[in-house]
Amino acid sequence: MKQPLIFKCDAEYAYASGVIRGLENYLLTRGDYQKVFDSDANQLGAVLTELGYGGGERNPEHALDTAIENTFAILDSLSKNRQFTDIWRMQYDIRNLQAILKAHFFGEEFPPMTQFGTIPADKLIRETEAELNNEKNELPELFVECVAEAKRIHNTYHSPVAIDIALDRKFIERSRQKLVGSEYFVRWFALYADWVDVKSFVRIVGSKLPHKLFSEGFIRGGDIPEEKFTQALEHDVESIPGIFLLTEYGRQLFEVIKKTFAGELEPLDIFFRTKLIMHYRYTKYCLFGSELLWAFAGTKLEEIGSLRTILRAKSAELPFDSIKEVISVVME
Repeated sequence: MKQPLIFKCDAEYAYASGVIRGLENYLLTRGDYQKVFDSDANQLGAVLTELGYGGGERNPEHALDTAIENTFAILDSLSKNRQFTDIWRMQYDIRNLQAILKAHFFGEEFPPMTQFGTIPADKLIRETEAELNNEKNELPELFVECVAEAKRIHNTYHSPVAIDIALDRKFIERSRQKLVGSEYFVRWFALYADWVDVKSFVRIVGSKLPHKLFSEGFIRGGDIPEEKFTQALEHDVESIPGIFLLTEYGRQLFEVIKKTFAGELEPLDIFFRTKLIMHYRYTKYCLFGSELLWAFAGTKLEEIGSLRTILRAKSAELPFDSIKEVISVVME
């Protein structure tokens, strides 16, 4: 078990932390989520408006999009460094770039592109295609590196999964460079690295890709050492979950990996999202500091994503139980 996390408390963020403490009072409660659950699909817009998502009665999806932009605007106004916000935005860039590259190399159709990244989706498509064709473009250095890595990965492994793994690693390595100096961020990074490593591991095993791909994409800094994965790769699928019993996550991860090999990736994502939410909540012990801004952003984006899941699931008339399972991370 880890030692309790001690916050140093950065006085430069005293005012910003006060603002965040006020905003935390407007995060949704269990009762608020129950209202959403109990609403019919045609009532959801009005309920969202009642819960603070303005314009929800006219266009619920747009209200959620606006909430994401408002969250980033709050971070920009309170943070001492714009790159702090850009790490969150970059997640959307990476997802878009993964889709663009897989469409280019494998003819996959574009899913709906998100518009919350550091680069507008249409421009990212245009500039990425130019880079792929060795034409002049305005792609930032990180994305040029991503395209080069995708080319190499495609030539070596010929797999969309391999491209996802390679770009996930690029994103988290960039995040580690920006989030430095605080034990809180070190622990956030460890959780995120473990999430990415475990997900890459089970996708590689499930897709029967060469094990070398995992060693190439392994992200150091998590709580699960590379040796544990190497050991697991020497066993059959039925035996692999047991290897992870003796890790930071114990039997919980054992059960999640069993479900993953049974064809369910969703429990793995929910497991680590829950761990991150718990990490965000730990900032209740922080008087003031950039950690509060980070935790608020992570919590708010989870809230918005969960509302979007409910909205779409109800519109598609999916079973109620499946909706609850997906958003159980915010109901803890």
